[in-house]
Amino acid sequence: MNQHEHIIISELPCRALTARNLEDFALCPQKYLLSFFTTRAQSRRFIGGPAALHRALRSALIQMYRTGGPQQIVQSTLLQFFEDNWEGGLCADSLEEEQLHSEGIEILQAYYEAHKDQPYRTIACEMRFEGEIAGHRFVAVADRVEQAGDGIVTLLRYKSSRRPPGPAELAQDISAGLLLMLGQAHFADEDLSGEAALTAQARCQVAVYALRPGRLVVAPINESGLACLREQIINLAEQVRQTQDFSTNKGRHCRWCRSRGQCPAWQAAHYRSGED
Repeated sequence: MNQHEHIIISELPCRALTARNLEDFALCPQKYLLSFFTTRAQSRRFIGGPAALHRALRSALIQMYRTGGPQQIVQSTLLQFFEDNWEGGLCADSLEEEQLHSEGIEILQAYYEAHKDQPYRTIACEMRFEGEIAGHRFVAVADRVEQAGDGIVTLLRYKSSRRPPGPAELAQDISAGLLLMLGQAHFADEDLSGEAALTAQARCQVAVYALRPGRLVVAPINESGLACLREQIINLAEQVRQTQDFSTNKGRHCRWCRSRGQCPAWQAAHYRSGED
C-alpha cells in the first residue's frame, strides 16, 4: 500500500459516504479505494455514448427547471440547453453520435409536451442531502425535488437507460433508500405547504423518471423495507470504516471499471497475457 492510500484510509472516518461508495466497496474493495485516485481524464475513457447522452439530458432538464420549468420557457430553449451540454466526441463513432443525438432531441420534446401543463412546484435542483446515520456520515443528491398539491415531496432522479429500474428493483436499491432517509431527515422540520398532518415519512418519496418510456417510477419503500435498507447501509459503512485490506474482487465488472488502469490485479493479468 502506497503513501497516498494510507492517507485516504486515515481520512475515511471524516468522509461522507455515498451510495456509490458503498456499492463500489461491496463489488470490489480495491475499486472503492482506487476511486479516490481516478482522474477526470481517466474517467472520460469509460463514459461512452449512452452516458454522454444521459449527462446532456440531465443537464438540460436541470437548467430548464432552474430557469422556471416548462411553464416558463419555450421548447426550443430546452433543446438549446441540450446542445450546449452534448459531447458527441464521447461516442464510439459518428453513427452512434448521430443516433444518440436524435434520441436525445426526441426524448426532450416528449418530456416537454408531457410536463408543460403540470402544476408541480420545484423546490430545488441538484439538491444535496447530508446527514448522520448510526454514527456514519452520508451524502446523497436528488436531480430535482418537487412538491405536489397534496404536500408530497418527491426526491427525483432522471434515468435514460434502455432498461430503467422497476418498482421492485427500486424498493431494494440502497441508493434510493439512502436518499429517502436523508431526505426525510431534512424535511422533517421544514414548513412545507400541504397537509400539516403528514409525517416526514409519509410526505417524502423517492422516484426515478425513466426518460425513454416517459414514465415516473416511485420506489415502494415501506417502513420495514426502509429498515432493511438502513441495516444494509450501516453494515457496509462499518465494513468500509474498519477494513485495512482493500482486496481485489476480479470479475466481469473489471472490463468497465474506471480504475482498472491503476489496479494491480488488472495490470498483472495483462502482463501475464502479454507473456503468453
